[in-house]
Amino acid sequence: MKKELDACGIEVGKNRVATIMRENGLRAKTHRKFRVVTTDSKHNLPIAENLLNRNFTVTEPNKVLVSDSTYVKTNEGWAYLTVFIDLFSRVVAGWAVSLTL
Repeated sequence: MKKELDACGIEVGKNRVATIMRENGLRAKTHRKFRVVTTDSKHNLPIAENLLNRNFTVTEPNKVLVSDSTYVKTNEGWAYLTVFIDLFSRVVAGWAVSLTL
């Protein structure tokens, strides 16, 4: 609504527009945030054993590596980033980027 008023030469702040709309029972159409769902926990496939069992204390380097994956939206679509970290030194031991999981 503010953009439309600006285009018509009517200078008004976004908060003022929101107040006037609210007073008149008007609401802007909103879009839901896009959410990527990458986990499907409802399956009958084998599940890897939890070897650490939340024991994150490591006494020497290069014995335990942990990883995490995330996704980043790019101009070419979603890119998936996986990082491997040495649990002893907390140093990145390796990483990979891919367009597929």
